[in-house]
This record gives sequence, C-alpha cells and structure tokens, in this order.
Amino acid sequence: MLAGALHWAIFPITQSRVTFIFFIPAIVLTTTLVGRWPGALVAVMGLVNSALMKSGSILIPNSAEQVALISSAAVSVMVIIVGDYYRSLSRRELTDLHELHELSATLASIPALPEQLKLILATFARIHGAGKGLIATLDPARNVLLTVAGVGFDTRALAAFREIPIGSGAAGQACAEKRRVVIEDAAHDPRCAELRGLVEDQHIRAVHSTPLIARDGKVLGALTVHVDQPRKPTEREIRIADICARKASVFIERARAEELVGQRDRRFQSVLEASGVPFLIWSPVRNEAGRIFDFRFRYVNTAAAQVMRIDPNEYVGKRVLEVMPRAWDEAGRLEMYVEALDRNEVLQSERQTAADGNHAWYHIVASPLDGDLAVWFADITQRKAQERQLVEADRRKDEFLATLAHELRNPLAPIRQAASIARSPDATDAQRRWSNNVIERQVQHMSLLLDDLLDVSRITHGTLQLRRQQTDVQSMVSAAVETARPLIDERQHRLDVDVAADLHVYGDPLRLAQVLSNLLTNAAKYTNPRGDIRIAATEKGGELVISVEDSGIGITSEDLPKVFGMFAQVGSSQDHAAGGLGIGLALAKGIADLHGGRIEAASGGVGRGSRFTVHLPGASRSQVTAPASRVALNGHATHKRILLADDNRDAAESLAIILRLEGHEVEVAYDGAVALESFALKRPDVVLLDIGMPKINGYEVAKEIRARPEGREVLLIAITGWAQDSDRARSRAAGFDHHLTKPVEPEALIELLAPTHG
Repeated sequence: MLAGALHWAIFPITQSRVTFIFFIPAIVLTTTLVGRWPGALVAVMGLVNSALMKSGSILIPNSAEQVALISSAAVSVMVIIVGDYYRSLSRRELTDLHELHELSATLASIPALPEQLKLILATFARIHGAGKGLIATLDPARNVLLTVAGVGFDTRALAAFREIPIGSGAAGQACAEKRRVVIEDAAHDPRCAELRGLVEDQHIRAVHSTPLIARDGKVLGALTVHVDQPRKPTEREIRIADICARKASVFIERARAEELVGQRDRRFQSVLEASGVPFLIWSPVRNEAGRIFDFRFRYVNTAAAQVMRIDPNEYVGKRVLEVMPRAWDEAGRLEMYVEALDRNEVLQSERQTAADGNHAWYHIVASPLDGDLAVWFADITQRKAQERQLVEADRRKDEFLATLAHELRNPLAPIRQAASIARSPDATDAQRRWSNNVIERQVQHMSLLLDDLLDVSRITHGTLQLRRQQTDVQSMVSAAVETARPLIDERQHRLDVDVAADLHVYGDPLRLAQVLSNLLTNAAKYTNPRGDIRIAATEKGGELVISVEDSGIGITSEDLPKVFGMFAQVGSSQDHAAGGLGIGLALAKGIADLHGGRIEAASGGVGRGSRFTVHLPGASRSQVTAPASRVALNGHATHKRILLADDNRDAAESLAIILRLEGHEVEVAYDGAVALESFALKRPDVVLLDIGMPKINGYEVAKEIRARPEGREVLLIAITGWAQDSDRARSRAAGFDHHLTKPVEPEALIELLAPTHG
C-alpha cells in the first residue's frame, strides 16, 4: 500500500513511466520478514497498480507497457525466490545460535566430563542433521583414542568403537594429521574397509571427523558424526563442527587440569606430612570492623606438631590465642602475618620467642594461600650461633690486621729519620751513633711487636700477654715522644713534657709507650698547625696519672663516649684526620684495661681542645736499677766457619755482615744445590738452613749433610717460620741441633755460637 501510494504521489511528474520501482524493495522486505506468499501478494498488488496507471495501454499486444508489465512480473518472481532463500538461511542461523547458547548454558551446570562431552556431541549431531556420533579422547601413553561419549549407536557398535588406533578410521586419521577428515561415501571409501560390515549394519554412508586441538597445539581427541546419506559437510556444518570441537577441547583441558591439581594437592599433602620442615595453615579471625586480631589453625603437619609438642587434632579448628595465650605479646609478630595477607605478599623474618616456651630462633615464611595463611618455620638456632661466631671471628681478624698495620707503622717513622741522618755526609759521629741507637731500639721494638702480632691465636682469643717490669716513666714517655715526633714537627706544634725523673710504674714499657704515642699522635693530628700539646705525669696515691692535652679541634659531648670505639672517627675530626684506621684510642684503652687501669677523655667542646688521662696502678718514686742489656755485638765469640743458606738475599747478607764483624768466616748460599756444593768445599763448622723456603729445600739439604761422614761434626741450625711449634717439631725430626725463628735476631745467634753456650 505504501509503495502504491508513492507511485500515485509522483504520478503527475512521471506520467506512468515508473509504475513498479517502489514495489521491488517492498517485495524483498515482505518475503524476508514474513514469507514467500505475502511477498507474492505484494507483487500482484504491484502489477495491478501498474495496470491501473497504464490504463488500457497494456491491452495492446507487444506494446511497451505490456512488455514492462511482464518484466515486472518476472522480476517479482526472482525477488521472491531470493528473499525466501535468505529468510530460510537467517532462520537456520538463529536456530543454530539458539542451540549453541543453550548448550553453553547447560554445560556450566554439568560437573562430570563424560556428560559434558555427550551433550556437546548430541547438540552437534542434531545441528549437523546426523543420527549418530562419537567423541573420543587420546590416551598418550598407549597412543589410542578411547570413546567417552556416543549417540545413536547400539551397545555392539559402541564396543567396536571403544578403542581406535591413531591413523585408523576417520577419527584416527584426523588425530594423526591434525585436520578434518571427510569420508563422503563410506560404502566405497577404502579408509572404511576394516569396518565395512559395521558401517553397512549401522547404515552409515558418510563420516565427518574433526580433531580436538588444545591451546598448546597438542591433540586431545576427535569429534565424529555419521550420516545416513553420502555427502560432504556444508560450510555451516563445518563452522558448527569447529565451534563444538573448541568447546569439547576446553572442557577436556579443564578436566585434566583439575585432575592434575588434585594430584598435586594429594602429593603436596603427602610431602608436607613427610617433610621435616614445620608447616601449618592459619585462617584469619576478624572482629566486627573486619580487622584481623587472631588466626585459627586449619592444618598442622607432623614436623610442626613435633616442634610445638602438640597433637594436631587438638589444635585444628582452634584459635591461636586459645592454645597460646601469649602468642601475640611480641611486638610485630601478629602484624607481620596480617601484612602478608593484606598485601598478598610472601614475608619472611627471623624471630626468637618464648610464647610457647621455646626459646629457639626460627626463620619464618608467611605466604598467602587462597585467603588463608601458610606459615613455614625452620629452627635456625645453630645457624645463629655460627653467625655470631663468624662475626666475632671476622671482628677479631679485622682487629688483628688493623693492629698489625698500626703497630708496625709507628716504629718506621724514627727508623726512617735515623737512617736519613746516618746517610747524611754532614752528620757528626755522635749523630750517627745516636741514629744507630734509635734504629736498634726501634728494631727491637718491632721484633717484640712481631712476636706478639704474629701469634694469631692470642689475638683471636682476645688474649694479649704483657711483659711487666719496673719501668722508668720518663724513658717510656721519651720513647713515645720519639715515635710521635715526626708528625709533631711536621705540623710545627709546641710540645711541653713534664715528667718527674724518679717516677716509675710496674707495667709493660713497650705497650705503655704505645698508649702514649697513640695519644700524642692523635693530639698532633687533630690540632691545627702551630698548636700546643702538653704531656704530664704524676703519682697520686700509688696510681700513675699521665695526661695528654692539646689545643685542637675538640670533641662534642655527644661524641665523647664514642672515641674509644674500634675504627671511631667521630664528628668533625674526620675532616682533620691525617690517615689512620681509627684504632689508636681503642688499642690504647685495651692496653690500659689489661694493666688494670683506665683512660678518660674530656673536652670543652668544638674548637676548645681535648685531654686524655691515663690512670695506671703500681706507680712509685723509687730508683730502679736498669735491667741488664742483651748480649752485645763483638762479645766473646770464637772464630767459626759458617754456611748460611737463605733465599732472602737482604736478610742473608745483612746477617752475614754481622757475623763477620764478630770474627766469623761466613759463606752465603741462595739455594739448596749451591749450599751442598759449598758444604763440600768449605767444610763449615755451623750450617744455618732456612727450612721454610722451597728454593732451599732445607730438610733435604739437612739429610744430605747428616749422611756425609763430616756432617756429624757440624752444628746444624734451622731457621724456622713464625709457626714455631710445628717448625720446631719438624726441625728436630730432620736432625737439626737448634732452631731460630725468623727474622733471626743477631744477638740470639751470637749467643748460641758463644763458647759458654751449653
């Protein structure tokens, strides 16, 4: 009616030239939406409308109006046919979509995989127009397809299709080739030859099989339909097959994944029960505001139950505070577990708690687990003890190395200065003698220091032996000033020394001089150039009081307690320190403590100088006879032929010169072979062998010498390393008569060679 009205509306303009054009879309819409017969009715109305507009001209044979009317009728028929075809397609598409939607909705409510696959198969077979179908899944271990769902087959047929080898039949070939297999006519296709009887019995004429492919590309099985007429699948059927195959693949993968998860859970629980690592699971307990204030036991493995000394069955289901009322007394313990849940992160800590009566250390790992909290804890008490031991050992090692460097550095300054004076062509004989005395005294100091510092076991165990004797305080202070003098002179300080001549103290003169030299060195370092330094000593109530005062940069009240710490470099002093490891004051305090004394530090503040006061017991004002000196050079040695074998050329030559000055005849060898040759030629009275050097090979040389007839008359002396106990035992076993420790002290060797030596 609308198309006719439009034609009559434009009739005054067109004058019947366009009589049918608006009816063509009307026919298409009516046919597509309603059907072919309503479309035919619209076409008839259009033809009548055209005839009325043409009036009687259509009755004229072969007229243009008659031809146009016939053409319009033909077009109407074609439009009706096409519209009806597309209408049927649309209705089929809607039906397919409805079927697939119903399938998806129903699958979600079916828990078991076989029922899910059977529903997918039934829906696909119905859409496909097939009466029979199978779904088979792949068994990778046996490489066969196992039928899990079927429709339209009797029991005998299902038994025949129970196992399908890969490569056999349409389903087996689809899995082997990973592509769809179509058998258009099963009666004549050679691929069905093995099942020809079954095919004919079940009235199967065509087979369409689609492989089930997982997301990773692996074959899961095949979806197969059997048609009772020979034909190829349509594009629609292929599309539906792909959709159903994807659905089946998803549910197979999901079922297998759930099975794997279940297996892992069972294995995980078995492992947890058998594990020696304590493990438990807590569920949070919240208050009305939703905040966690406690946890409830959900699981406790055997190891955790043994550590906690509990029965897991009695704890599971109970709150932590019910069984351990003091569990959350320790600050931060509950907060760590709450934080792990709130942040959904794995948190770790090391704690020692007495909440359950156990004072051991534990390494705790808190891990969120699906709203609960998994807690692992391992006993690390032994590890903590070992860590403390390692830290202590490392601290003692560092103290040893620092002490070694610091104590060896102090005597080098006067030695260097004295050597420079001795080499100067302008130096007088008195100055050279003074230089030699300084060098000898400082070398003696270094020898004693090396004897102490190389004994690592004493440093490691914190034991430092003192060589106590009545000591002249004035000499002790002079030795300290001598050590610190280069730095004091370099910075042009004014030094004031006030020490009574008759003042004595019972202590280790070397260590006490070291204390004072450290204090003087610090004073020189932290005092601006041309400053004032004063050292004074007095006796008060049997106690020696020595103070070292400077006009330096001073120390703040906050830093005063820290100055005696190891490696301390506090406050502004860091900017003024002229090197050093920060151990001087700590070492000085340690030595004073060993003497039963103490050191005090005082300062008026920054820029107002500092004062360090040493208090030592055992002070007196008595005159003490100086101890006898060690054996002097050029003493009472008789002439001897000596063979000295040492690969350290400087040490060997210097010792040889000293022995020659004593009147001995000395031959030097720098390796074992030369030593044996020299022994054969010179036939010495004394042989000194450095047994610690591979180049000398002292033990073998000693054996060779003892094996010779003249070797039994030789005094054989071993020069051993600092590990004296082991070297001493080895030298006795090798046939040596005596041993000397490196570095060899000339006085000890001269005394050993003296005629009065037992």
